[in-house]
Amino acid sequence: MKDLRFRFLLPVEILMVDEGELDLSEEISGDSVVIVTDPFLYDSGQAHALGRSITTARVNYFHQIEPNPSTDTVDACGAAIREAGASAVIGFGGGSCLDTAKAAACMAASDRKFVECLEGGADLPKRQPRLILIPTTAGTGSEVTNVGVYTSSETGAKIPMVRPDFYADTAVLYPQATYTMPPQVTANTGMDAFCHAIEAYWNQNSQPLCDACAIEALKLIKDNLLTAFQKRDDTEARKNMSTASLLAGVAFSQTRTTGPHALSYPLTARYHVAHGVGCAVSLPAFIRMSSQKAASKMKRLAGNLGYADVESLADGVEELLKSLHMPTRLREIGAGEQELEDIAREAMNYYPQLALTPAVITLESLSDMLHSIY
Repeated sequence: MKDLRFRFLLPVEILMVDEGELDLSEEISGDSVVIVTDPFLYDSGQAHALGRSITTARVNYFHQIEPNPSTDTVDACGAAIREAGASAVIGFGGGSCLDTAKAAACMAASDRKFVECLEGGADLPKRQPRLILIPTTAGTGSEVTNVGVYTSSETGAKIPMVRPDFYADTAVLYPQATYTMPPQVTANTGMDAFCHAIEAYWNQNSQPLCDACAIEALKLIKDNLLTAFQKRDDTEARKNMSTASLLAGVAFSQTRTTGPHALSYPLTARYHVAHGVGCAVSLPAFIRMSSQKAASKMKRLAGNLGYADVESLADGVEELLKSLHMPTRLREIGAGEQELEDIAREAMNYYPQLALTPAVITLESLSDMLHSIY
């Protein structure tokens, strides 16, 4: 459309459930549902508690989801959904569970290998089951995006995929499900949400609706993440972090992510760190770089967050990372100085994503940045 300023599309019903038991019976149609979850949530009984609340359908479980889910896992989950004849798929867990549920709900319609769709250019089958996503972390925002990130079982590469069928029919925010998060998971996922929000804000694709969500998310994270990290039973901080994660997810659902996320792919693949760690370790450096093309906008953000300028904002984020016991240098995640050039080259494979950063991104500038945080 000529002269289109921006487009905003979020075809996801969002439900926020504050207290009490979660009952999804009214959200389920058909006689079979598959809950996609991880071993911890399955063994601890949390997934079963969710399943028991569904009295209108037969409940099945797929609980072999690993961090950074592989294409083989998506295939196995898709087969389980197909065999169950499920009319609904519920993703219950962190981003890995939600992303697996998105792709597997599509792959259930075919016995094709998911890696052929992810890397080979084959069409992704159209999703048939209803998709409900319930995050148990306050970080990924995957419940409101049409993005999934998967690890190729053939090459080991982490690859993002964007598809309309990855949008859930319903996203259920249930902060009570986050109360059992260990402190370091709280920190890692919280900083992932911080990255989502700030990357949406400074993004070359930014727009007013996303900016508003991003700023509010950043304020909530700044004011609540450390409390949630230090005091697991602080229900107010947990609720605020769930809201922040949602708002950050809404923001980047329209803009996509930028440098910190693009760089996280080689970092997590090489050093097997948590996704939030892979994103956040470079965040202060990218904040400083963002002044190259978004100086006035970033100065306004710094002021909104209570900092004098962008440099102070970057320093403040670095101090927050240290308070959360998260690394701020690449050597702390196991990187060797001789590997930095290779990391930069691998990150440049995601140049369209890197280019959304408001800075001059070249192999040389990215390498210089990596050396600055080594």
